[in-house]
Amino acid sequence: MDTAQAVEAIKRRLSLKEVVSRYVVLKPAGRGRWKGLCPFHQEKTPSFYVDEEKGLFHCFGCKAGGDLFAFVERIEGLDFPTALERLAEEAGVELPKRPGAPQNRKELLEVLRLAQAYFQEGLAASEEARGYLQSRGLTEESVARFGLGYAPAKADGLLTYLARHGVSPEEGLKAGVLAEKDGRFFDRFRQRITFPIKDHLGRIVAFTGRALGEETPKYLNSPETPLFRKREVLFAYPEAKAKLREGRAIVVEGLFDAIALHQMGFGETVAVLGAGLSEEQARLLKAQEVREVYLAFDADEAGQKAALQSLDLEMARQFLFYAVRLPVKDPGELLKREEGPALFQKALEEALPEVEFRFQEAAKGLNLSRPEHKRKVLEALTPRMLSPEPFDPVAERLKALVVEKLGLSPRQLEEYLASRKRGRTAPPPPPKAEPKDRVLLLELDVMALLLSLPEEGFLHWVLYVSDHVWPPEGSLLAEFLELARKEPRRDYLKGVLSRKEAGGLFLEKLMMVPPREEPRFPEILEKTLARLREAYYLERRAKLKALLAQEPRLELLKEIQELDQAIEAERRIYRGL
Repeated sequence: MDTAQAVEAIKRRLSLKEVVSRYVVLKPAGRGRWKGLCPFHQEKTPSFYVDEEKGLFHCFGCKAGGDLFAFVERIEGLDFPTALERLAEEAGVELPKRPGAPQNRKELLEVLRLAQAYFQEGLAASEEARGYLQSRGLTEESVARFGLGYAPAKADGLLTYLARHGVSPEEGLKAGVLAEKDGRFFDRFRQRITFPIKDHLGRIVAFTGRALGEETPKYLNSPETPLFRKREVLFAYPEAKAKLREGRAIVVEGLFDAIALHQMGFGETVAVLGAGLSEEQARLLKAQEVREVYLAFDADEAGQKAALQSLDLEMARQFLFYAVRLPVKDPGELLKREEGPALFQKALEEALPEVEFRFQEAAKGLNLSRPEHKRKVLEALTPRMLSPEPFDPVAERLKALVVEKLGLSPRQLEEYLASRKRGRTAPPPPPKAEPKDRVLLLELDVMALLLSLPEEGFLHWVLYVSDHVWPPEGSLLAEFLELARKEPRRDYLKGVLSRKEAGGLFLEKLMMVPPREEPRFPEILEKTLARLREAYYLERRAKLKALLAQEPRLELLKEIQELDQAIEAERRIYRGL
């Protein structure tokens, strides 16, 4: 199987709609079509469409569009080979081997599966590790559900275990479970409780190890690998999916905290693997139709800073945020208290809405009777009040709170914000407008019609168009027809055209082509070709008239008259006369 065949096999096995639904809430929009808010730009009215039959997505607002691979590349920030690897693994399609190619994802997943088996054997054999988990209040059910394990203190335990299963040290290093120093390989995790980190499909992609003693660091993460980027995963996300679909997410910092809250009955809890929520993690929540996000980060300064960082994400504007004020340092401490679940429920009910939390954090430690302290609060809140959206509810409520608490009049605040806005760096220029001349649009109509055909009839009609229309050399249609004769594969051609300067317009045309009934297709195509030939003739006629004005010659006049007759003939065709 070559790469092109692999791409086609992946598209047959994976639903574009299902993949997009992980990031975008889609609603039905006609037979085989769905729509939602575009994940690539801010909008309030859905202009993002997915057409399952055509295998395309397109935003009529920002013009982003393409096939399954284009979506994954753009949403995940990947290049094509990496997107191909990811989707092939998910679809169970084996990619062609390349000389010197890096470890493929399926093999890395197998290494991680073996590591998980080793760690779970380690937990079963270690009374100390099991006792530690019991001291944290975790039940056997929770330990089993989240797959906790233990990495023994031995430096080459996992190294030896993997070798017995045919895994080389280099493969263990690539999977992130072994380390290497001065040419010597050894276990990355030693004398640590292990937490398997899973992706959105529930596959183990990395580990975090928590020291049993006073070793540093207290928590040790797998390095980033082709499988694992910590910004793209949420701990406990696979276990929380069902509850997240009810519309609420609780986000914590610690892995123990997430497990503790699940055990206390808060099954919508997930944990970040860094400082605060990332854009990619926010998209995972949005894919489960989460509307409200409760940030239950640690009560210390670092936790509150992480909460503020999460609120400043571009994606954050798609949620209602609340900051949970914990009665203890972190949620995990509540697990050992009989009243723990009730205390956390009370903290959720008393959680601060985003606006009040922002104001309290900005005013912390300041005396609002002093003008210079009021100024500090105002400056801290200004970036969020300067919203590019005209009716941003958070910005508007924040302005109202600033007016109330700082003693400003609404007019004073608006004048201040206007002055700050004028002082900001000018926004980048808008993207270059795509060409929209009539000839190009008609050429795109022809290409969209051809690409809407089933594979078996495609080449026949490409040759028919080549015989019935004569695009100028260098035109997009001329390039398309030449390429289609050599490589008559629709998906390939769609990919090539979508990356052209007029790619956005092309995808728009393709999305708008209705399903064609075979008996009517020749008539529709013939009328479209007639309009295109007319446009070519009109362009030629305009050039000849300009020449005639400069140098009156009989042959020019005769050619213009012939063009007039040809134009009239084409008009009779598309008017059905």
